[in-house]
Amino acid sequence: MGIARVMGLSSFMIALAVHSAGAADYGSVLRQADVVEQRIYGAAVDAGNPAAMYALGVMYDEGLGRPIDESEAFQWYKLAAGQGHAEAMNRIGNMYAGARGVPQDYVAALAWYRRAADRGSLAAVSNLATLYFYGFGVPQNYAKAAQLLKTAVGRGDAAAENKLAAMYESGFGVARNLTRAKNLYGHATEQRYTPAMVNLGLLYIEAMGVTRDDVHGYALVAAAVAIGIPDAMRKLATDELNQASARLDDEHMAQAQSLARRLVTNVSGGQNL
Repeated sequence: MGIARVMGLSSFMIALAVHSAGAADYGSVLRQADVVEQRIYGAAVDAGNPAAMYALGVMYDEGLGRPIDESEAFQWYKLAAGQGHAEAMNRIGNMYAGARGVPQDYVAALAWYRRAADRGSLAAVSNLATLYFYGFGVPQNYAKAAQLLKTAVGRGDAAAENKLAAMYESGFGVARNLTRAKNLYGHATEQRYTPAMVNLGLLYIEAMGVTRDDVHGYALVAAAVAIGIPDAMRKLATDELNQASARLDDEHMAQAQSLARRLVTNVSGGQNL
């Protein structure tokens, strides 16, 4: 397994490692009518609501109902962060780490992640682990990375579960333990975290720590692709799907596709996958 699968490298780090929390009270309405958007803007500007400021940052950052504007997103995140919004701080760290709207600066990313983590952001704890794992802005320290991830895993963070599972799969920083990796991938899969679905599917397709099961492996990877995976994982997913499909006859392929459709609707029972 390549090291890039563990946590994601530099510009891929955000895509592979970060599924930040939604835009607080406004996350479920970002794609609704213009009147809702106007209310969010009003709450941000007139009421000084940090959750609304963060929501506007997300809208500009991810192109929700408007073109992506990273500079504008950065400004809204800064305003929300100035009022103590932890996920806005985490997103600022992401922007510095990924050179999005600002020059790449891992030291600045580290500082923002630490501020966000101190205020309860599990995504920031996970992102701090990535910096320690690769030595970005800090001396490389696998043990520190694992410690941070275990903290976030203990609070149910799916991205941290996926990263820690990858460390157990590879043996980087921890004793190699494919059973532990499978269980962590499975729990993150139950939370519909698609990078973990791909990684769990790979274990079945490659027969790593489990009996080869191309039906389940294909279904997991295909479901993750359907739900949406980071661009950096697409080649891996395609390669694994091709490998599994080459061994599946028509009957078993139909079973795999049926299971994939069910997984897209409701990922559950990861311990049986």
